[in-house]
Amino acid sequence: MEYTGSQYIGEFVDGRMEGKAEYILPTETKYVGEMKDGMFHGQGTLYFPSGSRFDAVWEKGLVVKESLNLPTWTRLEKSLPAGMTAEMASTTPPQE
Repeated sequence: MEYTGSQYIGEFVDGRMEGKAEYILPTETKYVGEMKDGMFHGQGTLYFPSGSRFDAVWEKGLVVKESLNLPTWTRLEKSLPAGMTAEMASTTPPQE
């Protein structure tokens, strides 16, 4: 899962991106978390240029569980490498 213009900071196993890593896309969206066999796999966070973030558990590049600590969502932002759509967080804290 490499895109032209992206930057990978992390370990390689058998030539594949694997282990704790940082993956920065040309859109400046950044993934920080675990990789396996060149894909997001395990606990990881997408950080968007707008300052919002998306915490999740990933399996073979797909989200299998979202964080229970997510803020209030207001609009959509597309993440190309994850092949999924995550919403951007509002700066308004949730009402209790």
